[in-house]
Amino acid sequence: MSTDYSASAARFTRETVDHEMTVEHEDGLYRHLKFMSRENGSYGSFQLITWPYNLVVKTGWTFHFDIDATPDMFELFRRTAQTGQINPGYWSEKVRAGRDEVEGFNPDLLKGEVASTIAQWMRDDLDDRIAKQAKTFGYTLKEVGETPEIRRELARQVRSKWMNANRQLREAVEGHFFSDMADYNIEYESEAHRALHDFSFRPDGSDSEYPYYFADWHEWRLKDYTPGFLRSCHAIRHGIDMYNAARKQVAA
Repeated sequence: MSTDYSASAARFTRETVDHEMTVEHEDGLYRHLKFMSRENGSYGSFQLITWPYNLVVKTGWTFHFDIDATPDMFELFRRTAQTGQINPGYWSEKVRAGRDEVEGFNPDLLKGEVASTIAQWMRDDLDDRIAKQAKTFGYTLKEVGETPEIRRELARQVRSKWMNANRQLREAVEGHFFSDMADYNIEYESEAHRALHDFSFRPDGSDSEYPYYFADWHEWRLKDYTPGFLRSCHAIRHGIDMYNAARKQVAA
């Protein structure tokens, strides 16, 4: 899972910069806190509700967390992430209700996996072309591997055809997955799976027995934490921080 939550944190901060906390109810560990802007009303507002061993966060999405070992759920969230930070990996394990909304398909992960696969394909293709060219001149693979000058010269000789194949492959992938004329809408998981399953391409002049296709895409990581879950994690942490600050003011 992603570990960089700076984008979601920045957006949450923008939307809650002037939020104020209202205590709807507080009796020990039984709390109902509302956070909203006087000026913007319900826009960006959220609620935290706690009772022993349980916390519910409402941000437009609703998640119910529970853990048997910690009566005060505020304490759980305080000690499992540094101040101002979130810990979605650990916190997601504590979700009782809303689990279907914790993770979702992320098209950006698909794009990254596709790009990484193409890059590997082309590295392998260059190695194959160099090996064939080496055989033509009577070089062994050991000689090519141990003599950078020989490898550079062989790479220069095959570079034009390799770059042409590279261009054809990238154009085929772009047209299949990402162009406006593509037959698939990869914003949807089922469509992305169908596009991966259907892709097959052989560059002009290729003497390979098999076309390019995505053989191991079932093993790719194509899901990440949803915007709703990340927003809820930020809301929990921010709400607890505001609550702590308010309690310190009262104590002072």
